[in-house]
Amino acid sequence: MVKNMEIRTDRLNIIHYYYPGTDPWKNIMALPEEEAFRIAAKLAAEHPDTTSFGRFADFENYYLNRKQTDEYVRESFIQLGGKPKLMHPFSFTLNECEYLRKWFSEGEKLVLKLDEIPDDQISFTIGDSCAQITNGIKPEVLTKEMLMRRIAECGNSAEAFLKASLGRFAYVEIQLWYRPAET
Repeated sequence: MVKNMEIRTDRLNIIHYYYPGTDPWKNIMALPEEEAFRIAAKLAAEHPDTTSFGRFADFENYYLNRKQTDEYVRESFIQLGGKPKLMHPFSFTLNECEYLRKWFSEGEKLVLKLDEIPDDQISFTIGDSCAQITNGIKPEVLTKEMLMRRIAECGNSAEAFLKASLGRFAYVEIQLWYRPAET
């Protein structure tokens, strides 16, 4: 049974890591397909030794997997009561993630407060949703309320929740289904 204690969501951040000099509010999946492939080829050629652009070297497979994943997560979120404004979300993590920080060459990060994000515009998966779909696993999609319940079950500690939940995954992936006006 979960004790009715308040979780300090004002202490929880969502973080989007991005390569220096790029715009964190641009999502290649939101582009028309032909343009997405052209830009992916350009970015892969310009950044051949970076992990974050490596997926663009095999964009044909990445594009199909990402498209399938976004559709699955979006539909699952809608079934849970979400009202996503976008077809393809912006990807964030819950709090800091050393793994992804290095993946993006220790570049820039966009930090938003979780409690400032509308509940119907944010979903969560334990681990990378696209990697799971690619490996034949359908990730469990969580709403903010479901996530808070799981954190409450871990003594209202996000750190304890992350330690107990991640296992083979490096982070909790967050799907932000709109762009906040003030950013």
